[in-house]
Amino acid sequence: MLKFQTVRGGLRLLGVRRSSSAPVASPNVRRLEYKPIKKVMVANRGEIAIRVFRACTELGIRTVAVYSEQDTGQMHRQKADEAYLIGRGLAPVQAYLHIPDIIKVAKENGVDAVHP
Repeated sequence: MLKFQTVRGGLRLLGVRRSSSAPVASPNVRRLEYKPIKKVMVANRGEIAIRVFRACTELGIRTVAVYSEQDTGQMHRQKADEAYLIGRGLAPVQAYLHIPDIIKVAKENGVDAVHP
């Protein structure tokens, strides 16, 4: 669940409600806690990625792009705060579908959420 706060000129994301399986009173009760999203990876390219980057920037969230070897000069790479190469030796479509590389980049760089 997302929590928003109204600020001048729009909304600001306060945090995301995440469930935890840590026992509280009984083993069947799940504790919920709010953790703010500070960094989002966008595993798209082109106009969709640029729109997500713009929205994240307006909310004060850092952005991470992934790109294939053939997309080194593309706009989505330049608009992100950070950009990382994925799918070495693969065609562009296969590179963006290479889930192990995407997960590796996300874990190594402190990404809180991945779009889509």
